[in-house]
Amino acid sequence: MKYAPSVVSFVMGAVIAAFGADEAAIAAPERIGCYGDNWGPTLEMLEPTPTGPLTFKTLRCLPIPEGWPRIIPPSVSPNAHFVAAFGFSKGFWLGDVTRGGRANTTTERLPGDLLSRTVPFAWLDDSSAVIGVKHEITVLSGSARGTLRPYLFALDGSQIKLSELVHPNGPLDEIYWIGGSGLALAGVGTKGIFGEPELGDRKPTLALVDARTGTILQSVEKDSIPELSDQKIIQAVTSRIDAFGKAHVLIAWAPDKWLLWVQGQSPRVVPSASTTWLTPFALSSDASSVLIMANLSATGSICEFGASCPPPTPQSGTIAELRDVATGQVKWTLSGTALNFSQSAAPAVSPNGRYGLISLPDGESSAIALISMDTGKVIQKFQQPGWGPIGLSFSPDSKFAVVAAGTTMAAFAIDK
Repeated sequence: MKYAPSVVSFVMGAVIAAFGADEAAIAAPERIGCYGDNWGPTLEMLEPTPTGPLTFKTLRCLPIPEGWPRIIPPSVSPNAHFVAAFGFSKGFWLGDVTRGGRANTTTERLPGDLLSRTVPFAWLDDSSAVIGVKHEITVLSGSARGTLRPYLFALDGSQIKLSELVHPNGPLDEIYWIGGSGLALAGVGTKGIFGEPELGDRKPTLALVDARTGTILQSVEKDSIPELSDQKIIQAVTSRIDAFGKAHVLIAWAPDKWLLWVQGQSPRVVPSASTTWLTPFALSSDASSVLIMANLSATGSICEFGASCPPPTPQSGTIAELRDVATGQVKWTLSGTALNFSQSAAPAVSPNGRYGLISLPDGESSAIALISMDTGKVIQKFQQPGWGPIGLSFSPDSKFAVVAAGTTMAAFAIDK
């Protein structure tokens, strides 16, 4: 999720308990918290075809209020017991995944990017709280100063103010979480000089930080990287923690540069033929490759208010590709044809590195596909549900795949 992609992750033991049944005991998908007798078509569309490693196990209706904005996919805690929902104007909702449990709402405007549908919030690894940021407004020399400060949003509705992230080159302007320990990529002084004339010209700076302790671990000024001189904004960020605990961060700068930063090393621009503008992507499990979506879509006019438009013009081309992060070399390409308008969801890669979960055009509609990360081959697919913007993820042990959107979540067991 920009700032951290909206990621739904699970600890295996807790997943089975939260889904309400032992894997071996369920012969058909189980509905949890989904009332009424009209769920047949939904269950049918989520059945993966052909037969393969994915098995549709659970459809869960989350107790997020029905009127909550369906712009950002819901985020389920690592232990699968809690869920968070973000509304750009309504605030932040935290509650149990089961109906009738605890629920709290932070009713204040919180930072986020409506255009890219991303927000600066992520679950802590122990599921005890969500870590995020809030705007803090102060007045200096008659001018309003709005900066970001890290906070913990606890399950009981309380907010815990964390240490301010202080850097001489400017205030904290943007943040992208790396996992759930508090490690993050921070943008310092990257939003210009508005509201702070006493600081003069800022020096836009990137920093790897520990937001739990307010520590700057490593920083670099944007101007020290010549290739970024004509790059305007950070478009998106994806990251991985390697086996040695070091962060690997891939940053897409608009309009067309990719920056790789491995903790403890100097960041460097890496080659890629893909544009960075609204391009969903994800690092492989070992951080050596990047899975990039191409937003393949039909072209044509979109008419509103009942006006008649000619049918979309089908387009053929790349759906997704896997590139070597360091060299930009293409390892494989998945191609197809889009008959209708579509846009790629942010992909997910299983922690064991075997599978990817992507959206793709599928006839007149769209589908979700399980693909091989070795070859890019589509192994199984099912119809993409129309619940709202889709969040795709895998459990930490790679035994479950999850699709979440709106107030609904579907879980699929993965047989190795």
